[in-house]
Amino acid sequence: MNTYKMMAAGAVVLFGADFASADEPADVSAVLESYSTALAAEDASAAEPWVLADGDDFTIFEGAGEDIGWSNYRDHHLAPEFTSEDINFQVYDWSGYSVRVDHDMAVATFDIRMEYSVRGEDRTRDGHGTAILSRTAAGWRIRHLHTS
Repeated sequence: MNTYKMMAAGAVVLFGADFASADEPADVSAVLESYSTALAAEDASAAEPWVLADGDDFTIFEGAGEDIGWSNYRDHHLAPEFTSEDINFQVYDWSGYSVRVDHDMAVATFDIRMEYSVRGEDRTRDGHGTAILSRTAAGWRIRHLHTS
């Protein structure tokens, strides 16, 4: 069993496999898709409604980096990347969602495809991600992301 599938299996054990409704995995996937579509469009304001944006409620680990709090991530990571003339994304796509819901918490694993250029040099990268979401009055929101 590869590491990615072991993580997903571990998440099932940790969060359970009980679904409150059959629509919830699709709802969680839709939130993740909306968030990744906003990032692909380099639009942090369109991504913000899909995360827990208050204080330190949102965390993200990208490779070896970490950002604690949406405003920190938005202002010190996304904004410089989106305005950089050295980085240009042609494709930023999340797919292959595997979602488990347990009460007010959801965990998802997914694939990431990136095609981009850095200082004119074309690059591609395939990665994976894990997301933890919380149910709020406004629906599912991303609490934590880990992408690599």
